[in-house]
Amino acid sequence: MRMMRLIAMREYAENVKTKGFWAGILLFPLILVGVFFFQTMLAESTPTRHYLLIDQSGQYGEAVDAAIRQEQQRRILQAFVDYVLENRLAANPEQTPARANSQIDQFIDDVGVDEVAGLDQWLESGGLDFALTMATPYLREDAPAFVSPREQFVLAPLPEGVNPDGDPEQIIEQLRPWLTGERALTVDGQSSNLFALILIPAQVNGAIVRPGAAALSANTTNNGIQYWASNLTDTRLPNAIERSINNTIRSNEFVSRGVDVQVVRNVQRTRMPLSRLDPRKAEGQEAVSVADTFRQWAPVGFVYLMFISLMQSVQYLLSNTIEEKSNRIIEVLLASVTPLELMMGKLFGIGLSGITTILAWLLSFFLFIALYPGTETELISQFFNVLLSSDLIPYFIFYFLAGYALYAGIFLAIGSLCNTLKEAQSLMMPMMMILIVPLVTMTFIAQDPNGPVARIMSWIPLFTPFTMMNRAAAEPPMIDVIGTTIVLLLTIALVLWLSGKIFRQGVLRTGQPPRIVEVLRMLGHKH
Repeated sequence: MRMMRLIAMREYAENVKTKGFWAGILLFPLILVGVFFFQTMLAESTPTRHYLLIDQSGQYGEAVDAAIRQEQQRRILQAFVDYVLENRLAANPEQTPARANSQIDQFIDDVGVDEVAGLDQWLESGGLDFALTMATPYLREDAPAFVSPREQFVLAPLPEGVNPDGDPEQIIEQLRPWLTGERALTVDGQSSNLFALILIPAQVNGAIVRPGAAALSANTTNNGIQYWASNLTDTRLPNAIERSINNTIRSNEFVSRGVDVQVVRNVQRTRMPLSRLDPRKAEGQEAVSVADTFRQWAPVGFVYLMFISLMQSVQYLLSNTIEEKSNRIIEVLLASVTPLELMMGKLFGIGLSGITTILAWLLSFFLFIALYPGTETELISQFFNVLLSSDLIPYFIFYFLAGYALYAGIFLAIGSLCNTLKEAQSLMMPMMMILIVPLVTMTFIAQDPNGPVARIMSWIPLFTPFTMMNRAAAEPPMIDVIGTTIVLLLTIALVLWLSGKIFRQGVLRTGQPPRIVEVLRMLGHKH
C-alpha cells in the first residue's frame, strides 16, 4: 500500500508539473471569459448594414421601414431590461414604493413571457422615454446612463444611373456590381458595402397566396417581394420584413372585409397563462421554478464535465505509460515495485490530477461570478446555487470515480501493449466511438430519462456512468440505481483484474503490438 501511495504521488506530481496540465486548466476559464466578453464585443462590432429599398407598388415601403424600426426597438428593449436588472435598487420598502417596484417587475416579466406582446406594449406606452421616466427613480445613484444600441440596418441612397421604375430584371442587372461587392455605396461621404436589396415589383399583389388558391410554381424564383443579399447567415432583416409585410397584408384583408383591425390585434394579444406544476412537490409548492428547470437539465452539464475530465485523465494515463515504457523507466520502477502496485499507483495518481482539474474549473466559475456580477452571470449563479443545494453532487462524485476506474483500466491496458502513441491510436478508436454514444444520446435521455432507451443504456456498464448521471434528477427506479451500481462495480473489478494481467505481461513487451490471439493468451495466463 505504501508503494502504491508513493507511485500515485509521483504520477500526480509529474502531471501537475507539465505545461499541458496547466494549459488544460487555464483554457477552460479563458473560454468562459471569452464567451461573455468577446460575444458582447463581437455583437457591438457588427458593422452597420446598408440596404436599398425599391417599392414599385407604393404599398409596402412603410411596412419595410416599420419592420426595421421595430427590430431596432426590440434591441433597445432587450438592452433596457438588462440595464434595469443590473442597476436597479435593492428591494427596500422604505426607499422604493412597492407599487413602482411591482410595475417594473411586471414590465420585465411581460417581456420575458411574451417578447412580441412586450414590444407592442413598449411602443404603445412611449418606448424608451417612458421607460426611463418610470425606472430612473428606482435605479442606483451611481448607475451609468443608458446607451441605446446603434442602428444595424440603415437605408442607403440609390446609386446614380439606376432607374427605380424599370423592369425588376433591369434593376437587378444595374445593381449587380453593388450586390456582389464589386462596387461600394457612398453613404454620408463614406464608402460602404451594400448588404441587401429589397425589391417590391409593381404587380406584387398578384403573388399573394390565399387559402384555397392554387400554389405558385416552385420554379419561379422572383414571386412576391425579392430580397437580394449574398449574406445567407444573417436572417434578421428578411425575417422582420416578411413578418411586417404579411401583417400589413392581413390588416388590409381585415379592412376590406369590414373587420376592425384594432379588435383583431387585441384578440391576438389576449393570452392565457400556463402554470407548470410538479406533482412530486409538497402541497402549495407545486409551481415549477427556474431552479427546478435548472435542476432537471443540470445532469447534462455534469455529463459534459465527466466526459471532458475523463478524456483528459485517460489521455494522461495512456501517454505517461507509453512514454515511460519507451524510455525504459518502467523497467527501473518494476525493480522496486510489483506490476499491480505500479498500475494501481498510476490509476490513483492520474485520477487525483483529474479531480484537481475539476476543482480548478469549478473555482474559476465561482471567481468569475464573484468578480463579474451582472445579468450575464445571473443565470450561472442560479445554476450553481441549484447544484450546491441538490443531491446531484454525490451522484457526480460516484459516477465520475466509477467511470474513471472503468475507462482508466482499459486505457492503461492499451498503453501497456503499445510502444508509441501512433500504435495506440488504432486500439483507442473503438473506445472513442463508445465514449461518443452517451454524448449523442444525452439530450434525448434528459427528455425521457426513464424511457426504454435510457433504461437499456443504464444496464450497459460502459454507458452506465454517463447515462445514470444524466437520469439522476429524474429519480430513476430504485432497481435501476441499485442494479446498475452492482453491475458497474462488478464490471470495474473485472476490468481492473483483466487489465492487471495484460499490464503485467505487456508493460515489458517490445516490438509490434500483440494480435487479438496473443491478448487472449495474456488474459488466460495464470501468473
